[in-house]
Amino acid sequence: MSELDKLEAYLKEHGHEYTREDVDGEPYTDVHQIVVYKNGERLWDAVCHSGSYGYSQGLLEIMGKIADIAGDPGAVLGWLTAQAVIDMLEGEDG
Repeated sequence: MSELDKLEAYLKEHGHEYTREDVDGEPYTDVHQIVVYKNGERLWDAVCHSGSYGYSQGLLEIMGKIADIAGDPGAVLGWLTAQAVIDMLEGEDG
């Protein structure tokens, strides 16, 4: 089970609104992405593709509200396990 699969299982189990896309095409290959929403508003995404930070290790890269660093909503965090992302989510909810 991939890190993205683990994250998806958590999101589904906890009733988060999300979409998942798995494609293979330009500009990256082997693209896997989950986009998380709240009330229809896009909050953040997690990706694993040939251009993402951590791809060669099967790890996730996230961007958006969950990765907001120093007020920068465009911040990107990479080389993350699903559990690290889940821990961020639980910290945000708690």
